[in-house]
Amino acid sequence: MTSGTMRGSVRGRILLGVGAAAVLAAGIYLGRSTGTPTPTKPAPGLAMQATPVPQPPLGSGTRARTAAPTLAPMRAPTTPSLAADLVDPSPRVRAAALRDAAKDPDLDPAILLAASRDPDANVAVVATGLLGKRYADGAVPVKEMLERARDRSANPRVRTAALDGLGVVVAPDAAALLADMLAHGDLLERRSAAILLVHQDPEVAVPALIAALGDADEVVRANALDALRTRSRGRDFGSDATAWRAWWQARPR
Repeated sequence: MTSGTMRGSVRGRILLGVGAAAVLAAGIYLGRSTGTPTPTKPAPGLAMQATPVPQPPLGSGTRARTAAPTLAPMRAPTTPSLAADLVDPSPRVRAAALRDAAKDPDLDPAILLAASRDPDANVAVVATGLLGKRYADGAVPVKEMLERARDRSANPRVRTAALDGLGVVVAPDAAALLADMLAHGDLLERRSAAILLVHQDPEVAVPALIAALGDADEVVRANALDALRTRSRGRDFGSDATAWRAWWQARPR
């Protein structure tokens, strides 16, 4: 088969396999159920909270991104009923369908990418969490996770899910974004970044975490200190940024 024929075949599979998700992404269903609409506003204080992520010790099995993958089209849901449920008017049905569809390791990631923009926050959070797992497996490009983590127009829960998925995979782009967010981001970004930087390159993470010990927010400071304790294998200089810098600069290279 020629390369042109193969590209045509891939395009055809995308059109057929992702058609339902494209309808979803275009907003035709608007993420609303036939009954009472599902509120998309997060619970009070939610935007101020970062989702805790287990913090591994230095040298643990944190996964590293070794190459930037391209988004390769795979296949659509295997049954018509599952494809239909992905665009069902009920957000609960759509979320459950996404979980079932994602059990197929060859599911086209474009379906999850479209669903991560669902107008219903719960559906978008489910899709974004599933995207994070595919990103960790190398099936989703880092730029897709970066776009969702940076999108301040998105529901805070969706952004947090994107940050969680992005932050636990070691990658230069992720480390740079988190360090910048910790220094200049809004409260959600700073709290999340202070947790997630523990997974990234210590040359980028540790200086940013030390600087965050002077953050105006108590939770940011606490998250940064916890990350530093983990990164330093249990050392604890409290909130003394000078002592932390002295340790960091004196450590064996």
